[in-house]
Amino acid sequence: MKSKSKLRTTTTVQAYSVTVDRPDNGERIDETTPAPASTSNAALPGVGDVVGNVYRLTRLLGAGMFGKVYVAQREDVPEHQVALKILPKSHYAGRNVERELVMLATVGHPHVVQLKDHGMTNDYVWLTMPVYEGETLDARLARKPLDLREAYEIFTAVARGLEALHAAGLRHQDIKPENIFLAVFGGQVHPILLDLGAAAEREAHFVAGTALYASPEQLSMLRGEIDVPLSEKMDTYCLGATILVSLIGEARFPGTEANSLEELMKALDVRATRPLPEDMLPDAEGEPRELIEDAFRRWLAKDPAKRPTMKALAAQLDVLLEPEREVDRAEARARDKQRASLQRFRVAVAVLMLGAGATALWFFTKREKLRLMNEVENARALGQETLGNLDTCIASYVKAQSDTDKCKQGRKTDKKDYEERLEVQNKVCKSGEQKECVSEMNKLRDQHRDALKTCRDDTDEVKNLYDKLSETCSQDKQRLTTERDDQKALVEQKQNELKTLADERDRAHADATSCNTDREDLRKQLDAAKRAAAQVSYPTPAGGSTGAPSGTAAPPPSDPPPAPEPSPSPAGGADDDPYN
Repeated sequence: MKSKSKLRTTTTVQAYSVTVDRPDNGERIDETTPAPASTSNAALPGVGDVVGNVYRLTRLLGAGMFGKVYVAQREDVPEHQVALKILPKSHYAGRNVERELVMLATVGHPHVVQLKDHGMTNDYVWLTMPVYEGETLDARLARKPLDLREAYEIFTAVARGLEALHAAGLRHQDIKPENIFLAVFGGQVHPILLDLGAAAEREAHFVAGTALYASPEQLSMLRGEIDVPLSEKMDTYCLGATILVSLIGEARFPGTEANSLEELMKALDVRATRPLPEDMLPDAEGEPRELIEDAFRRWLAKDPAKRPTMKALAAQLDVLLEPEREVDRAEARARDKQRASLQRFRVAVAVLMLGAGATALWFFTKREKLRLMNEVENARALGQETLGNLDTCIASYVKAQSDTDKCKQGRKTDKKDYEERLEVQNKVCKSGEQKECVSEMNKLRDQHRDALKTCRDDTDEVKNLYDKLSETCSQDKQRLTTERDDQKALVEQKQNELKTLADERDRAHADATSCNTDREDLRKQLDAAKRAAAQVSYPTPAGGSTGAPSGTAAPPPSDPPPAPEPSPSPAGGADDDPYN
């Protein structure tokens, strides 16, 4: 059994308890140290007893200074099991027990253990909670510390649960790895804040907790100070300490080796100034590490006014992901650098290609423009011819209409002449012989019949000609109208194509201008690089002469020239020569 300081156990101002290993299955339980008679557990019910007339205690889960926790099953529904916690009535001395239990039961948050039922007798208070499958955070840390991503996911959930607890007017006071349970639902870890037995109302002057993770206010109360301001900021400190020990491990956590409150108070200074040992969290370097340390300095500040609220702490936990973001940013910078190099190469190639392409496009645009202009002129000529044919058809129609009008006018004239001659003949008949009159009348009728027949024949001929001309004219008109519309659409299409080609030509000119500018810039950069290369000084060989580097032909002088003085390095010293 590993020995532990009593500063690691849940405590009040008057009592302490230690954590030991269970002898039956190795689970960790709280075992009570000697306590005053007023808080003795001797009168508390045990295995086999019935609590609240409903719950039969079947198995002990754990025991501590404040009471015991059992697995219990309902008498009316044996398959329904709960975790039932029993605390001595003296634990709530001077406090409104019923009010606090009701307030705890109203904290409906998925990451805070839910109180399902409660009650009290003259000797003890009992409350029930669900039984979860999983392990405590303390058991998880026994294998290895958490990584930053795992810590973010666990403690964000816990912080949101504490935020709900504070909103209900309560403070937890005993946040530590043993009181955070990693329940498993459907293969997913679901953090749950346990042990609300030490919780108190916001205004209550009652302090409990574990000294190793306790805030300075709680430790001051343990040292006997009375007028200590208490607030939910105590939970901020306890959670910050729990996060820190989860990341760096218990062995490196400041205060682990403390054996007194005085030694622990000194450890608080280390947490508030240098929370992260230099050799811990190797994945967090540079600015991300500074951001994480600054966050811990706020969470573990000795002055509660400098600590954030639980809601703000939950938002600030995002800083634990900063190293991941820095890696992503570094990868993005590398990709951008690679893309920039590739882009410079592409620009150099594109300068030549665009120059040639712009020239070819200019010639092609000019030739295409001439072709389109010829097609437009042809379309216009065809349109004029079509309009001429339409005018001819209209003129033929007008002539046929005029002939018809003349025929009608002739019929009217003949009719009038016939009526006049008939009237004259009637007068003659009245004055002459009847036989002669009848003969003249028949003769006149025959003449009129012949004239009428001739007029009708002429009219039918003109009408037939008119119908033919009308049909032909209508067909020609429809055909010419269609051709005119087609030619008009063709003209508009060619004009649009011509405009598109003109726009492409303008863009080609603009691209050519841009390419020429880029080419000039690249040429200037190349010239600058050549000048810089020409100014590089080369090392002095053993023969004592300087000159071109190896592989550069240079005629030997007749007399060896004196060795030139070495060029000064940026630092101003000969020892900075990279070849020495």
